[in-house]
Amino acid sequence: MAYWLMKTNPEVFNWDMLVENGKTRWDGVRNYQARNNLREMKPGDLAFMFHMEPEPGAVGVIKIVSEPYDDPETTEGNWAVIDVEPVVKIERPVSQDEIRNTPMLNVLPLKSQPKLSVIPVSEEQWDLILRIGKTDIKSQIINNKALD
Repeated sequence: MAYWLMKTNPEVFNWDMLVENGKTRWDGVRNYQARNNLREMKPGDLAFMFHMEPEPGAVGVIKIVSEPYDDPETTEGNWAVIDVEPVVKIERPVSQDEIRNTPMLNVLPLKSQPKLSVIPVSEEQWDLILRIGKTDIKSQIINNKALD
């Protein structure tokens, strides 16, 4: 299993929309490095949904539920999409500033590559963000089998 951070503009797509829609296509990635990261994803991988505004931060955990596939909405370029579904809302959103100012997390390219919308996250970084966010996804697995 791999871990990711996926940025979104909450005016376009946000956590509440994902919960309401359930399984949803994650599209709109138009950065080559982000696209390449998207293409590395596998079903069962987990990602943080990261709202970019008004207060940037990680707000939820999402599960990758499909292999990457060609973006059906565009004929320009060579873009990919994946399908995702919600797992759990982060108990206490983890702000961009917290991530930038926390050792081990401050190496994530949130500041150095602000246009990069799909970022790999190590298992140690993943666990730390969940701890800061006071979120235990293991209990979600037991309570509702969200990660089946």
